[in-house]
Amino acid sequence: MRIRLLGTAAAEGWPAVFCRCAPCRRARALGGKNIRTRASVNVDAAFQFDFGPDAYHQALTGNDLSAVEHLIFTHSHSDHLAPGDLGMRRPPFAHGVEAPLQVWGNDRVLSGIRGHFGDPGRAGLELHELRPFEAVRLGDAALTPLLADHDRHETCLLHLFERGGRRLLYGHDTGVFPDPTWEFLRSWGERLDVVLLDCTNGPLPGLRNHMGLEGDAQVRARLLDLGLAGPETRFVATHFSHNGGLMHEELQERAGPLGLEVGYDGMEIDV
Repeated sequence: MRIRLLGTAAAEGWPAVFCRCAPCRRARALGGKNIRTRASVNVDAAFQFDFGPDAYHQALTGNDLSAVEHLIFTHSHSDHLAPGDLGMRRPPFAHGVEAPLQVWGNDRVLSGIRGHFGDPGRAGLELHELRPFEAVRLGDAALTPLLADHDRHETCLLHLFERGGRRLLYGHDTGVFPDPTWEFLRSWGERLDVVLLDCTNGPLPGLRNHMGLEGDAQVRARLLDLGLAGPETRFVATHFSHNGGLMHEELQERAGPLGLEVGYDGMEIDV
């Protein structure tokens, strides 16, 4: 399994769109891993999690959107769902991409896409509703949505993704996982290879709706305690906000002793 982090920022991006704060000024000056677009992840070329407003930029920097067959959403917030560019997948805007794009999401995601296109089929989209703890097949892969702690007005989802004997937990946007998700994971009992975790708060406190390094460390410890992760499991923090203040290397100095890696745009993880 090859996992590519396309974007690793929270809703505002980093540097944030209109911001003059010190962390945004530092990120602009330093560049490199400190430049973060809105969060999205690609797995094995054919599977992508979330499709936000930076998708075109991410296509210019190494992501072949024409290879994506299954597009999987966590929730409908605008940094994760930006449906406009999905209409560019059909002629005359695109050529040589014939199969419909399989789109998976909760009721709010699918409603948003229908509201944008009217008839998604005319845009080459086939929509499938996801419900917490109900597993589905995506070609040769398996996906199980889990409940997130993020927005009380929406059924926000985390995702267990399994392919070729490897297992990924796509774990944002969320606070420390809610009890039903822990109950499911306890009964699931498999070993995870990679865990991507919400780190919006960075070094700041906060365990609800979003996490930071403190929450990530708690989730890691519990997954290890339940036997769902081991020394070989890679825990990668992502979805960072400029409000956390720390640059990439500074974040890594804090995260390393906690058993966490700090994700960055373009990071590839092979397991």
